[in-house]
Amino acid sequence: MRSLKSWFEKAFAEGLKPRAVRRNVPGLEALHSAGPGSELDNVKDISATGIYILTKERWPQGEVSTIKLTCEDQPKEALDHEVVVQAKTVRYGDDGVGLAFVLPPGMELWLWKAEHPEPEEILNEFRVARAVAFLKRICPSASGELDLLFREGLSNLRIRNSIEIALHAEEILASDPNADSMRAPGNVALRITENGSWSDSPLTQRLWAGLLASACRAGEADTSTMAYVETLSQLATMHSRLFDAACTRANKIIAKDGSVTASQLAFTSDQLIEIADAHDLMRIDRNITQLFDLGLIEQRVKSKYFTWTEDANVTPTPLGLEMFARCHGHLGSPSDFYRDLPSEAPLSPTSLTP
Repeated sequence: MRSLKSWFEKAFAEGLKPRAVRRNVPGLEALHSAGPGSELDNVKDISATGIYILTKERWPQGEVSTIKLTCEDQPKEALDHEVVVQAKTVRYGDDGVGLAFVLPPGMELWLWKAEHPEPEEILNEFRVARAVAFLKRICPSASGELDLLFREGLSNLRIRNSIEIALHAEEILASDPNADSMRAPGNVALRITENGSWSDSPLTQRLWAGLLASACRAGEADTSTMAYVETLSQLATMHSRLFDAACTRANKIIAKDGSVTASQLAFTSDQLIEIADAHDLMRIDRNITQLFDLGLIEQRVKSKYFTWTEDANVTPTPLGLEMFARCHGHLGSPSDFYRDLPSEAPLSPTSLTP
């Protein structure tokens, strides 16, 4: 697969426009939302503007529907094994249907630098183009800085991580009726794109994506996100696992004034090993201490060194619970988030006491 850098060098070249050259890409498959069951159809050819699918089906002319593109050789657990696009039926052939892509505003495809592109390259082009279009839509004032960041500031791996964060954030906002009008402060979007790009952990990437989504507002500027950005920047994969488990499993108490606290929560050494996916208890202990230093969990009284028989207090603080809600894209009060959130521990029966 060619360098992601080449996509940005090509896509941001002044005056360059995508060509509607059609290419045959063996191994590229499509699933139409109105198709029978989960049967995949082969893609005969594809361009930057449309696709021709080999199928016996004939969808109504002019109908816009959902097409899922995938690669037969890509592992199903891979994050980028498929992309979903909107397409309009424009013509019929003896062996299939031609559809024109209906792309989000600002999204442009740059598919044909390679004469014979691989299916995974096609999927990657769609994902990159969609993510960049999303970032520029939510913070148009930072378009120039984003261009520069992707062209010169990030490695290929960090670009890939940033793309995942942007696409997750777009998914979170998709259900909001005001999604198209939501905007994020340029400095926040840039900092999340840059700092989040260091993480290749799917869990941490989802936290970054939720924070980006929660920074988006319709008609108003968000000024509270940057503090969470600075805190999340200090969380490595193990921190994220421990933080996520503490906030998910803790019993939440919601007072009449809407404030949210958590009942005492402790993990055994075996639980910590499972959550952290590591056997080094001293390292786990250091991570718990660092979460306390960041104000995300409560302080605990412990012996000098962590032992196999000692439970660890991982009770999330109100700040930790609030940040956890923001990292899931929640725009309202933390109490609303935790009332609706399915968790491993139910809300406390005393949740309505002051």
